[in-house]
Amino acid sequence: MRCVKGLNGSMLKRQEQHEFAIPVALVVACWTDEAFLTSMMQAQGSRDVAVTVERPEPGQIHVAITRQVPVKAPALIRSVIGSWLDLTQHDIWQQHADGSWTANRNAKPKGLAAEGGAQITLTPLGDDATRCEAQISVSSRAPMVADMVEKLMLEDSTKLLIEEFAWIDTHG
Repeated sequence: MRCVKGLNGSMLKRQEQHEFAIPVALVVACWTDEAFLTSMMQAQGSRDVAVTVERPEPGQIHVAITRQVPVKAPALIRSVIGSWLDLTQHDIWQQHADGSWTANRNAKPKGLAAEGGAQITLTPLGDDATRCEAQISVSSRAPMVADMVEKLMLEDSTKLLIEEFAWIDTHG
């Protein structure tokens, strides 16, 4: 799906769904554990991963991640931005009265006029399973390459999220 935001850029969006065979509390515990996240991101090919987790109040968790991610793009783009990007990611998790959780994720690659985001919703399916619905979005303010950068970022963001699902399934 593509939405036009105005003259300064555009936004691409995609939705993903997944069902975990573990309770919602364990899924949240995985996505908010420093060691778990570090191992997962290193397995995805990232390096120099640093994760901090804060719990400012009950039912709220802030996760900040910095890392270098490999650039999986055509040689032309890699010649401009390099083979590695410094990425800063912030996830803000909020628990709701019905037992569900939502996370608002913002990811910003250093040196690019682009950013990615996701809204992740975790809903309990009984006591032993969790439904995950995620809406991923990317936007760029670089008019000459916006479409190409957005498409590459959306594909990469989606691939990484699906890998996160699989990592939680096998290691959570």
